[in-house]
Amino acid sequence: MSEPEGRSSDPPVDRVALEGLSSDDWAAVLAAVRAELRARDELDEPQAAVAEQPTGRLVAGRGRAQVVELLAGDAELAAAVVQRVPGPVRAAATGPEVPSAAPDAATPAASDDEVVRVRQRARSLREERDAWRRRAEGAQSRAEQAERALAAQAAVQQDLRDTIAGLRQELAEAGAERDRAVVRERRRRDGEVARLEADLAALRRAEESRRAEQHRRERAAQRRAAADHGPSGEAPVPRVPPGRPTRLPADIAPGTTEAARALLGPGRLVLIDGYNLTLNHRADLDLEGQRTWLVGLCANAVPVHRIRPVIYFDGQRASGVRPTPARQGVQVRFTPEGITADDELVLAVEATDEPVVVVTDDRELVERVTASGADVVGTVAFLGVVRR
Repeated sequence: MSEPEGRSSDPPVDRVALEGLSSDDWAAVLAAVRAELRARDELDEPQAAVAEQPTGRLVAGRGRAQVVELLAGDAELAAAVVQRVPGPVRAAATGPEVPSAAPDAATPAASDDEVVRVRQRARSLREERDAWRRRAEGAQSRAEQAERALAAQAAVQQDLRDTIAGLRQELAEAGAERDRAVVRERRRRDGEVARLEADLAALRRAEESRRAEQHRRERAAQRRAAADHGPSGEAPVPRVPPGRPTRLPADIAPGTTEAARALLGPGRLVLIDGYNLTLNHRADLDLEGQRTWLVGLCANAVPVHRIRPVIYFDGQRASGVRPTPARQGVQVRFTPEGITADDELVLAVEATDEPVVVVTDDRELVERVTASGADVVGTVAFLGVVRR
């Protein structure tokens, strides 16, 4: 009996058999389906939907079910695909052939056994299919979970990067503010230092003015009381013309005792570098003893030579009770902390315009006061005059 018209001579595919194919056989079927769809010029909507899917999504799950549904519903495509797969795969895809039942009463038991075996095979294939489907769905679920975990991790990393960027920005702003604060504080301190320096300079000028005025008053008073001759029994003091520095007569050699007598005349302001003199000539005494000795020596010389001695001591070197500031016309001055006797002597010289004699052996001090117009007498020559 011939086949009905329009039916292909190729055996049709079996849905159950397709679903129960092994992974290797199903890979062969997928390759044949893709090859057949690429070979066609036009595709209907179900065929195009399968052709657009990546192969990885057609291996299991909904993708595999979509391919099985396409082959089960498209006999022409199924026949073409079956022709492309190897024989063993073709046999597995089309399912077992059931021979036409002939009205033969001799073989009913055999037919029943065959049906039972086919059903058992189909059930086994369905169970295997279901197991693979569950595995595929589990793998897909794990893949989706991994993707979500990666996305969450990426979000956390982005948050951390944003936080780090914010902290760096805050650190940069804090550093800039710190630098601005340092600049402001430096400017404030510089202004404060400049103000204090200006105040100190004003105080120094006021002190210099006070001392200059005092010196002028003392000079006027002592000039009125000074005599024009030297001590009794001695040769008259050589007269020297006033000036700064003093011009000695041609017959008097500078640096001699005679020159000292000429310079230490009546009414002459004499500024004495106290410790420079005492340490060179009475180092055997303590500092207080040295001061007392020098003040007494000058006090004895005042009524004899009519000089106006002012003794300067370094204030930081004084210890114990200081001597009486004045004895018989002798003035004793101690320098403030941080200022040396040399500096005070230079200021005193510069504060007056009258002739002034400085008693010292300090070479540096000699250069400084000489530059300001003062006369200088060495300590040996000074003692040679006042001890007489």
